[in-house]
Order: sequence, then C-alpha cells, then structure tokens
Amino acid sequence: MEQDSGTLRAERSPAPLRIMLFAPNGGRQALTGMEKYMLTLIRELKEQAECLLVVDEPGVLTAEAGLPVIAHPMPPYHLPAEHGESPDTVIRRHPACGSLVNLLHMRQPDIVLVGGPHPVLPASAAKTLGIPVLWLLTETVTDPAWTSQIGQWIESYADWIVGVSDASLAPLRTKASERKIFLLPPTRRREELNPDLHPVYRHKLRSVLPVEEEHRIVGFAAPHLKPEMGLSWFAAMAVQVAAVHPDVRFLVAGSVCDEAHYRSCRRLIEESGYGSRFHYVELEPHREQVLAAMDLIVVPSLFAESFSMTALDGWLLGKNVITYRSGGLEEMMTATGNSGLLAPQGDVEALTDCVLKCLETGEQPGSRAEASRRSAEAAYGEEAYRKRLAKLMANVCNRAQVLRRRRKPSSRPMLRSNAVYKGKWSPALFLLERGMKRPFASAEAFRFYRYRGDDIRVVPDAVLNLFPTGRILRHDPPSPPNRPSVMLAKGRGRLVYLLTGGRRLPLPVVSQAALRQRGLDPTRVVLLPSDELHAMPLGKALQGPGDRRRSPKGQRRRYLGSKQAGWAIDDNPVRGRRLKSRKHSRARP
Repeated sequence: MEQDSGTLRAERSPAPLRIMLFAPNGGRQALTGMEKYMLTLIRELKEQAECLLVVDEPGVLTAEAGLPVIAHPMPPYHLPAEHGESPDTVIRRHPACGSLVNLLHMRQPDIVLVGGPHPVLPASAAKTLGIPVLWLLTETVTDPAWTSQIGQWIESYADWIVGVSDASLAPLRTKASERKIFLLPPTRRREELNPDLHPVYRHKLRSVLPVEEEHRIVGFAAPHLKPEMGLSWFAAMAVQVAAVHPDVRFLVAGSVCDEAHYRSCRRLIEESGYGSRFHYVELEPHREQVLAAMDLIVVPSLFAESFSMTALDGWLLGKNVITYRSGGLEEMMTATGNSGLLAPQGDVEALTDCVLKCLETGEQPGSRAEASRRSAEAAYGEEAYRKRLAKLMANVCNRAQVLRRRRKPSSRPMLRSNAVYKGKWSPALFLLERGMKRPFASAEAFRFYRYRGDDIRVVPDAVLNLFPTGRILRHDPPSPPNRPSVMLAKGRGRLVYLLTGGRRLPLPVVSQAALRQRGLDPTRVVLLPSDELHAMPLGKALQGPGDRRRSPKGQRRRYLGSKQAGWAIDDNPVRGRRLKSRKHSRARP
C-alpha cells in the first residue's frame, strides 16, 4: 500500500490514462453498494489505465482493489445556511478543499472519479484545476431538497454523470446535462457465485434449517432488514401463500437493524399459525450460499431502488424473481423479459398473485428461470458491461488528450522561471524551474532557501496545473536533488557562489556592499555545509558590470545585473528570447 509520502515523478506515466478515484468511506468494515460497484469498475479500469485510490482511511475496498492507496481526509460537505458568496466560492474556501487541490497538484491525474451523492469537495477541487470529473451514481434520490442542491453541484462539476439505471439518473436529466449522462449498470461474473457448488450449498443449508428436498422455498434477502426493504409486505404475502401451498417454506435472510419493525413482522407470522414454516439466517458474507437454497426470490422494495444485485444474483443462479415496480427494479424486470412478474408497489394482493403464478407447476418455473438467466447475462453480463464501459472510456480518453495537449511546453502560459508561485485556492508553494513546478516541503524549507512572502506570485490553479510537478524542495539535507537548481550560496568562507547548471560559479566579491553594487541581494545567500558546496565542480568566475574593462578583448562575458540571481542565468527562457530578439534587430540592414 502506498501512502502519501510526497514522492513525486517528474515524467508522465506511459499508461494511456491516469485516473484518481475518490472513495471517502473506503469500506472500513464492509462494502457498501457504491463500493462494490466501484470495485467492479476498478478491476476493469486498472487493465487499461494507471489508477490511484484515495480514501479517508484504509478498509475492505483498499484491500480488495489492488491499487496504490492514499489516505487523505475527505469530510462530508454541507453548504452553510448563511453565506454572502457564491456556493462555489464557499466550497473552495473550505480547508479540506485546499488540501485536496494540493493533492491533485502533486499527482496530476488526467481524470478524477468520484462516487456517491456526497463527494462535493474532491469534485470541486478537481474542477478548480481544470481536471475533468466523472461522477458515479448508484442510488436514487427521493429527497427534493437533496435533488436541488446536490443536483446543481453534480451538473456544475461533472463532465460525465454515470448511473446504474435510468431511475438513478432521472433527477439529473436536463437539457444541459443530457449529453453528459451515461448508463452503466453493474455486472456480476457468474463465477463469483460459484455455480458449480450450487447443489452443495443448497443441500447444506436445507439440511441445517431443516427443509426437505421436495419443499420449495420462497425467499426474502436483504443485507439489512430495514422497513423500506419490504419485509412486512413479504410477511403479509407469505402467510397467504402458506395457506394455499402446504409444501412451501419461507426463508428470511438479512441482519436486523430495526428491532421494532422486525418484531412486528415476526408477530404477524406467528399469529398466522404458519410460524414453523419460516426460517431466518444472515445473508452476508455467504450470499450465494443462501440464495442457492431458495427456489423463488421476492424483492418487495418500497423505495425506488436504483439497481438490485439480489435480483441479478438470483437470475444468474437460475432463480425466479418477483418484484414491486420500484425504480430500477422495473427496468431490470423489463430488460430480462420478466415484466409479467411485476406487482404495483405496496399491492400485497398483486404480489401474492405473482408468487402463486410462479409456484403453479403449469408455468414450468425451471424453464422460466433458465430463460431469465440467459436474459440477465445478455443485459447485465460482462460482455454487455464492457461494451458500455468502452463507449464511456472513449469519450473520457478524448477529453484527457485535450488536457495533455494543453500541458505541452508550447501550449503553456509564459511564467517567469526561478520564481515562486501558488494557486489561488491551494496553500502549496512551488518554485518554477525549467518548465516544471517544484513544491516546497514546508515553510521551513521555503525560508531556508531565503524566499520571502513578497516573492510569491498567485495564479489560477488551473494554470499552475499545466506545469508538470518535479521533485520536492527540502532543506534537510540541502543536497543537490533537494535544493533549487539556481541559487546564491556560501560555505564557511567569505566567497559567494552562484549555483547553476550543476556547477558553482564564484563571484568576485566578499562583502554585502559589493553584492548590492552588482545588483544582488545579500539576504538571498543560502548557508550550505562546505562539503555540500565543494562537492560541486568549480566553474569560471562571474563578472559584474564594473568588471568589463578588466575582461580580455573578445572574451564572452556573463553579467549579473538583477536582484534575483536566476534572472541573469542562461537557462531563463524569457531572457533568452529577449537577447535573440535584440540580436536579430541589430543584424537587420
């Protein structure tokens, strides 16, 4: 696992794309639906791009993703009720946003990928630097206030809005955002469900319950038995089915998170007189083993689910699935040819009729389940997933190439070399050298190399991000890789040197007054260990304007006439262009 140690690479990666994925929760103890979706996406993307995962703290996702990981704080953001500035400005003033901008400056991804409804700060930081944002949505939004506020942020910050279903994307479908929207439903490799072990799992769980082989099991499965998952509607349906089919058993799989709701459902079942035909187990982490024991899976969700992995897993295992018309569930049932097994949301009688229909032997439930499996693989299998992803990534790569062209030296804005810059919203300070920006490791390093606050030039972060990030400037130790390439320095003696081009060029002065006469600032002289200084090869002494007459005739002279030593060095591109311009103008007739 790679922590954010600050080690940077000066050269661009040969990978076709560099993607930074932000997953605030990181799956600390268990994977959420969003993190499972992101994990599937990571497995595909890391085969074609260089990926880096950013989380609040390591967890299950970081362990399973197989990516370099940076632990970086990403607090949830809520816009203050009272603010006198634009929402974008208020967000960018948040301290966490500034630190995220710094992180992006250092790593310079081509694309930033954020997941869930709340990663506002990473998305805002990316847009501050002009980095395209891909925003994943795996949940439907039912709160009108949430839709209005977060929807505006998503539409403002996202270059691509990727949803798992039309239901998840519906609140964001506007004329402005329609071109950004991509549908990318989840997929599941059937091998992950261990279909070859299906008979073993089925027999093992049925033996433990116990349930005889001739008994058919109607099941309800949800990671958490919340009221909105529809357990009470399942129980009401089940007692009616139990009265008609004595050979049917019922299995409820999931963790209790609302004790009052769970007790209410159990009471309904026990009072019906069929309590002995109901069984209860945990669903996770052995989901496929539990689903294998069921013959019919009921998903009576009372909220607009974006996508149901329970339904998809059931189809891939050859099960019949019955659902309410709830959000993405209706899309899934229609896509797999199972619209006849849909019941209106909250209609217990219609749900019961669908279950009884499936249990009738004349309907050949086994044949229906096999057809559903083939339809599910066609609609949501790996091949379908990769085709949709390829279309999305072609669009993403085209945009990344535009950004890379802007980062070419010929396309960058003209900034002064050997000068200190910072972005408008980021606190990091950079020294621009040879077309690269080198970050200072700390305020101590900034002061050690004799820079001051009035040296700092502020530019838009998007401009600064066009320059590749070089090695960090450190003062402990002030070795050649850690220090500026151009600087005034001295050791234990009185002689001052100009360090440039890997050499030390002695200055023919020994006093502060003499330095000032030559346009140099004595307060800029950095004290270096003598062994560090003398390890550099010695170059020819530099002369100032007062030394012209003592120079041999015809000899090429280099003069120092600026308070900033770097301004008089040959590697300064602005000065070089000025000198060439003067030379050409003098040569004209």
